[in-house]
Amino acid sequence: MRVTNWKQGTLSILASGEYRRLLAGTVIWWNCFFMEQVVLGWLVFDLSNSARTVALVSFCRTLPLLLVSLFSGPIIDHVGRRRALIAAQSANLLAYLALAALLWSGRAAPWNIAIAAFWLGTAWAIDWPTRRSLVPDLIGKERMIDGLLLESYLTGVGRIIAPALAGALIARAGALGCYLGMAILSGCALSILVPLLRDPGPREAKPFTLAVLPVVAQGMRYVRSNQTILAVMLITLVMNVWIFPYISLLPAFARDVLGTGPVELGLLSTASGIGSFLGLVALQVARRRLGAGVLFILGTGWMCAALLAFALSQVYAFSWAMLVCAGMGMACFGTLQSSIVLLATSDEMRSRVMGILVLAIGGDPLGQLLIGTLAERFGVQMTLAGQAGAAALALALIVLRLPAVLRPEAQGEGSQ
Repeated sequence: MRVTNWKQGTLSILASGEYRRLLAGTVIWWNCFFMEQVVLGWLVFDLSNSARTVALVSFCRTLPLLLVSLFSGPIIDHVGRRRALIAAQSANLLAYLALAALLWSGRAAPWNIAIAAFWLGTAWAIDWPTRRSLVPDLIGKERMIDGLLLESYLTGVGRIIAPALAGALIARAGALGCYLGMAILSGCALSILVPLLRDPGPREAKPFTLAVLPVVAQGMRYVRSNQTILAVMLITLVMNVWIFPYISLLPAFARDVLGTGPVELGLLSTASGIGSFLGLVALQVARRRLGAGVLFILGTGWMCAALLAFALSQVYAFSWAMLVCAGMGMACFGTLQSSIVLLATSDEMRSRVMGILVLAIGGDPLGQLLIGTLAERFGVQMTLAGQAGAAALALALIVLRLPAVLRPEAQGEGSQ
């Protein structure tokens, strides 16, 4: 089902009932993810008292992005985007229930939490590219940026509320109460999304066989031949190796650097959510004057600079403010990353290219190991400051080498 040019304005895309279901389910899914980032780090740090152990569990959470991502596109094409979405959402629900059961029985330990984190990461490697690829199916490619912007607005609100809620639940009911709340939310999302199966949509049969490697190779060649997509992939890799793993260090920053507890940790995560919402407002205004590519680069660089300042701070209020600034940059990165790739990719190659984008995001497990090891040796502040500076330098070099990212061009149906 497609709805195009019903009325001018971002909200006109809500005329599509199927998109409304996808949007609602996705917003809840992101809220669970933001809560998970808080409770997972706090729980493992509480059990192990080791920033490196937290990083190792986070590594298990993101390792499937490396193992599954190359095959996620062919898997999604074979199963169908809607069926893949329901399967991944069901896997999330099962994982939250399993973690709640472990905590209730008193058997939770870093090793079994790591197994559950790996399961959740495997689901995410299928889930995220499926949700992104479905947006053009439901509202048309010409309204895609509006759809992703609206999702980002609502997700930005969740980025503010969900971490604070997770911190409050941990303080009042422990990690068990937090995971039970996440299971309830995940079940609600599943019930909203299941009706999408009534109309599976047009889909050519694409059998999944062991000969999938040539398909993967075709996708890699496609990415390499498109300077815009290649630049976004490289920037995504840099950010996931050197920047985004900072989240696993937040419990150590909160307790050891800033001298605070779980509530203040939740508020630190909320800060990036507030910044994300402000960044989306700025993005909506600025995209009328600046192109998506320019805003993508500016937002990414801004996030690197803000995290460098956060790393050097020992004052809670200033640290919180710098995470607000980092969230503003994250809004530009997160929204425009997918938008630019989907815009520059032909419809036929969409699932495969999004799978390769997940591979670039899969640099995160390597980043988790790197940041955890360096933090044990040099401390969390020096480690994050060094990585933020390195990321900013790499961003500048990529833009100099692949300047087409500043001016992305749309690809029509069937373009190769």
